[in-house]
Amino acid sequence: MKVARATTIPACTVFVDGANAGTADGTAAQPHKTLGAAVAAASSGAILCVAQGTYAEALSPGEKYFTLAGGFQTGKSFAVRDSSLYVTKAQGNGSDTFLRIVDPGPTAGQLTAIDGFEITGYSQGIVRDIFYAQRLDITNDFIHDNTCTGGGDVGGAFFLNNVSGTISGNVFSRNTCSRGGAGAVDDSTNTSTIAITGNLVDSNAGSEAGTSHGGGFYLFANKLTVSANEFTGNKVNGWGGGLYVGADTGGGKQTTAQLSWNVYRDNRAGIYGGGLFCDDSAHCISDHEVFDSNCGGNIYLDCGPDGAGPTVASFDHMTNHRALAVGCGAPGPGVDITKNNDAKDAYTFTNSIFWGNAKGLDFNASCGSGCANIAVAVSYSDVQTAYASGGLGVAIAFGMGNLASVDPLFVAPDAHDFHLRSTHAHWAPTAYVKDSADSAGLMIGDPAGATNDNPPRAGTRTELGAYGNSVEASLVR
Repeated sequence: MKVARATTIPACTVFVDGANAGTADGTAAQPHKTLGAAVAAASSGAILCVAQGTYAEALSPGEKYFTLAGGFQTGKSFAVRDSSLYVTKAQGNGSDTFLRIVDPGPTAGQLTAIDGFEITGYSQGIVRDIFYAQRLDITNDFIHDNTCTGGGDVGGAFFLNNVSGTISGNVFSRNTCSRGGAGAVDDSTNTSTIAITGNLVDSNAGSEAGTSHGGGFYLFANKLTVSANEFTGNKVNGWGGGLYVGADTGGGKQTTAQLSWNVYRDNRAGIYGGGLFCDDSAHCISDHEVFDSNCGGNIYLDCGPDGAGPTVASFDHMTNHRALAVGCGAPGPGVDITKNNDAKDAYTFTNSIFWGNAKGLDFNASCGSGCANIAVAVSYSDVQTAYASGGLGVAIAFGMGNLASVDPLFVAPDAHDFHLRSTHAHWAPTAYVKDSADSAGLMIGDPAGATNDNPPRAGTRTELGAYGNSVEASLVR
């Protein structure tokens, strides 16, 4: 289990320790006793270093911007920091918000940051909702068990509007909101650039009755990078159990999401898209991702409303394994696709492995209108090629290099190890391990994609699946 942990000691300018029983002036020797007092006394740009303890507070700093750095050991003059051991806990009363930034607030180039905190018991953990932009980072925090109380709220752990910044190294667990149980991002200025990396997003819920989107994250932003996250055990009543990515091209807002090295496992959707939902004209560019045992299908791709632009998605070096139907009681579709407008939606799948999904349902595609304006192409993949549209109006174009559904010989799929077996050895965290058989997925990928060191020669082929063309590829010599 990933643990949120901050250990680096920043250049502290203001100090807080709730255990201080004496005079408080904000120095390391005489720290403030509350976060509120420290924020009130601090200048914009300050770095507030906070000792372990419980702070039952709600902050509304107005235009002031600063860094909150938690995890310091009390009584050690702020010289020892490990937020996993010396817990700085922000404790809510069930209806408030730990940090709320609304108009007037910080603007472009002004950084608000929260690092090394535990945030729990609030209606929402962190909210920044202003019509102009700023920088905001959420890093190395454990944000859990926050439950939205407002019917129109989105984002249980965080809701950020018009923010560029980093959300990294966090654990988001057991947060609940109508949409985006773990968190939500909007971008009314269409200028945000956000990197969401290395987080554990576990057991969060989108609870809006019947129509919720995004059990984990619910994201709209001009440029998104979503990389090396684990989405596990999240659930949603509607669509997108783990991750939802959407756009509003009809309103002049495009979302382009670079998705890489994420794992989506054991998430649940009540309708479609247990793992990932790419929706409403978003552009989703995926590489080296694993989708495993998500209920409601592993992936859902949907068009936008009438008058919107196309939804475009590409998946390269994907492992799409053992999708489950709604309710988790039977095998389900690897990829669901629906089409109901005239935009030219386009979806491509290369160098990928589909295995253990429902028979004949690596793809489940249907069209109500605009059926001439959708293209779905699959090449250099291990996939069920006996797909038929069944009169539903979407033909899958199976191109060059496909294997017709051959057991890929994963190393240990029940233990979530989807490296490919090789008699020359597969990658393992401590050492390469030799197998008694070779996967059929070795050395049969698109030759144009073979740029890694294994195999090293121009014109040779990369392996299929999430670890092909990477340092974790199996050996072939």
